Amino acid sequence: MFIRQCLFAYILMLAVAPLSAMPAHGATASEIQQWLDNHNSKRQLHQVGPVTWSATVAASAQNYANTCPDGHSGSGYGENLAWATYPASIETVTSWWYSEESQYDYANPGWQSGTGHFTQMVWKGTTEIGCGMAQCSSGNRGYPYVWVCQYNPPGNVIGAFAENVFPPLTQPDPAPQPSEEKTIVPQLFLLLH
Repeated sequence: MFIRQCLFAYILMLAVAPLSAMPAHGATASEIQQWLDNHNSKRQLHQVGPVTWSATVAASAQNYANTCPDGHSGSGYGENLAWATYPASIETVTSWWYSEESQYDYANPGWQSGTGHFTQMVWKGTTEIGCGMAQCSSGNRGYPYVWVCQYNPPGNVIGAFAENVFPPLTQPDPAPQPSEEKTIVPQLFLLLH
């Protein structure tokens, strides 16, 4: 009888537990360095200074990732989001965002649909970032992996593009392609801020 009661309590606990993010942690020291390196290498191409890691911004990004979001947070920070069916590397996620660079019209600086992830990454006025990732069991547009980076101060400010987004000094490397050994076709959705 005792085992049956314990089993019932466990099943009940699972039934009422929210089906959102699997237990998540903040970024490790290695992950923080990867986020910084991948942002700062792109920023350097565009003649802007490096960003630093903010524990406060990172906590906000991780907390939001843990909700398995399907849209922007409205946190007051700049924000880039990505979703996929597989656990992409930090380099791959930042390359997805940066790949919009080829669509940006430097001759007509300003907000342009389809380039907001790129412009936020290289926004001169942004000095701090924080990023998080979660694996979700439900919600999240049906994609089990979500990445959130938040930026302080936020970029993509209407009227301020000319003084914050500059052409690259050299031609950037193309975004990495998923490994051929993967059997799942990656799915990705990006939202513009």
